[in-house]
Amino acid sequence: MLKSAKLISLALSMGLFFPATICGAGASAGSATAGHANEGTAAHSGLYKSAGEEATKILADYLKIDTTVPPGNEKKGAEYLAKILAENGIEAKILDTAPERACVYARLKGTGKKKAVVLLNHIDVVPANPADWKHPPFCGEIYDGELWGRGALDMKGQGIIQLEAMLLLKRSGVKLDRDIIFLGTPDEEVGGEFGAGWFKKHHPELVSDAEFLINEGFCIEADEKGNAKYWGVNYAEKSALWLELKTKGQAGHASMPLPDSSTNRLVRALNRIVNASPNLKVLPPVAQYFKEISKLETGKTKEVYADIGSHVKDPADVKILMGDVLKSSMLRNTISLTVLKAGYKTNVIPGEASAQLDCRILPGVTKDEFVSYIKPIIDDPKVEISVLEWNVASPSEIKTDLYSAIEAVAAEESPDVPVVPVVVPWFTDSHWFRELGITAYGFEPVEIDKAHFATMHGVDERIPLRGLENGVKRMHKILLKVAAAK
Repeated sequence: MLKSAKLISLALSMGLFFPATICGAGASAGSATAGHANEGTAAHSGLYKSAGEEATKILADYLKIDTTVPPGNEKKGAEYLAKILAENGIEAKILDTAPERACVYARLKGTGKKKAVVLLNHIDVVPANPADWKHPPFCGEIYDGELWGRGALDMKGQGIIQLEAMLLLKRSGVKLDRDIIFLGTPDEEVGGEFGAGWFKKHHPELVSDAEFLINEGFCIEADEKGNAKYWGVNYAEKSALWLELKTKGQAGHASMPLPDSSTNRLVRALNRIVNASPNLKVLPPVAQYFKEISKLETGKTKEVYADIGSHVKDPADVKILMGDVLKSSMLRNTISLTVLKAGYKTNVIPGEASAQLDCRILPGVTKDEFVSYIKPIIDDPKVEISVLEWNVASPSEIKTDLYSAIEAVAAEESPDVPVVPVVVPWFTDSHWFRELGITAYGFEPVEIDKAHFATMHGVDERIPLRGLENGVKRMHKILLKVAAAK
């Protein structure tokens, strides 16, 4: 319940308290919403608590809409979000991208003195098998202070944080120098062809006046107790390069081995790749990242992180760096063997064999450069290398008003917790908009520890209610700093 009777009275008078939501045998997901307030009132903890309760109710119902891709059915989610926006006086458009698939687009107008900010989120989620979960993945239930459901973190939760922050700006009547654009898209989890890619192709004019974009990407990394270690802002993603290696040789009876068979040749090539040196490279923003987080470490790790450029050539120090697969991915181009194809019968040596590699490439490295790098590692001209897919993700500038706004909010909340630039190894929809010249950051203003991070694309995905409330508060404050009229 709100501590402020005045705020409770105001919310009740507007009819904005919601009944509890119950699914199966789960706990309730009741909530309340904030009423109209000015910017000063919005800073009141009671109002943020109310906004967090409203966000909880909206997200709980959103999680019940199954938008698993494939097939998607994201239009149902888009219509749900559009309804919430319309009920709060913000006109929203539904843009159909394919049967039962759609984007939702809305704009909160400012003076136009400065360019707009886009709040980007995707509506689709990855599959979830209910049998594997402790609580149903499409029920939106609360257990032990956490809201459970597929998409709670990736990324329906972030979408509702953005939505609620936008509603707070609308209700406050604060004068904005920038328009705030809300954009929910389908299809992100399988490439974005019918989502952000479609939007970029068919309606780039709807964001042609935008300077900044906030999307998923990184978070506030937390320790096992949920305490913030640092705020990570994804300014760059690694480009995705999918390669196929193909070998050919004489086919024959397996009772008479052929040393130069297609399979033997392929295995030798893959073995050289797997055992190759990590070939570490330190980008300036990544060096900044490691220097900042070195303050959180002890012993040799602290020493290595503090001056990483001086340690990436030392095998013992490289071993320390490689112990963390996420952090080390910022220092190297990676190769994962994902598909192997050869043969049709156990006693027949196949005449052809192939392997597919998922390579994630650091900013600034081209596909031709990377292919030229692995050819001498394979050291076999008879191994054919072909490019299956190449998605380029260019980095965004760090020294911007939006990045400064994130730093300012972090400093107000916890001066000793740094904001650091991050290169993530995965791919998001941000690249479509960076191609339009928009500065895009991946930042989710919620503390996420390793246990919760593992639930994204895994089982038992959930978001702490406290994190949801704090996320709304932080997003609202960031938008005020970057967009409110001075």
